[in-house]
Amino acid sequence: MRIRAPRRPWYRSYLPGWWAFNPGSGGGAATVQTDGVTIQGDGSAGNKIAIKAVQTDGSLTGAGIVGSLLGQTPAIFYTNGGNVGSDFVNITQNRLAISGFQLYTSLTFAHGKIQTGTGDGGGGAVSSYGIYNPVGTLIAHITPITFGNASIITAAFVEGAQTIPPGLYFLGVTSTGTTLTIGQADMTWAPLLTGNYAVTTGGAQLASITPAAVSPVNSTGMLLVLY
Repeated sequence: MRIRAPRRPWYRSYLPGWWAFNPGSGGGAATVQTDGVTIQGDGSAGNKIAIKAVQTDGSLTGAGIVGSLLGQTPAIFYTNGGNVGSDFVNITQNRLAISGFQLYTSLTFAHGKIQTGTGDGGGGAVSSYGIYNPVGTLIAHITPITFGNASIITAAFVEGAQTIPPGLYFLGVTSTGTTLTIGQADMTWAPLLTGNYAVTTGGAQLASITPAAVSPVNSTGMLLVLY
């Protein structure tokens, strides 16, 4: 008499190298492992499994929470173009000029660079620059200092190192002097460039702005480097 082994339908979906564990009555997978990668759930039926880390040629890491996107390593350097030479943006005394720029990946930075054509005139005049996020909140700024003629103004931001997500941001520049000009960025299209945007005091940045309507402008924007 031939005895037949009971059928195991789940064998059909089993692949070598896979291992699954369900701790009890939930009906869902609590842990799935393949080639050393562990995918973790809570074992309840219908529960989505969240991925915490995936190792490919590089590493993608998430929080292990359902709905959390796997992250990529942020960029550590950004520039919105090069100086177009003799073209400069005039900064009106005690007014904030803003220039939009678009990040296409997350960025980790702690310092900024801008270029002057003519400085703020000295004699006690001071200037500053800052970065505003998409809703107009100041997220990085330098304390007011004297900007010299034809100089690269490099400074550490007061807020220190931070990582920001992709999106539209704004560079703000202001001065108590009457002669400051900032080098333009050689961009095909800039999101916007707005002089005389808001009144400032003491060469300092505003805590927040109401972002101007985005109006692409051909080949204009204040030159900015973040790193």
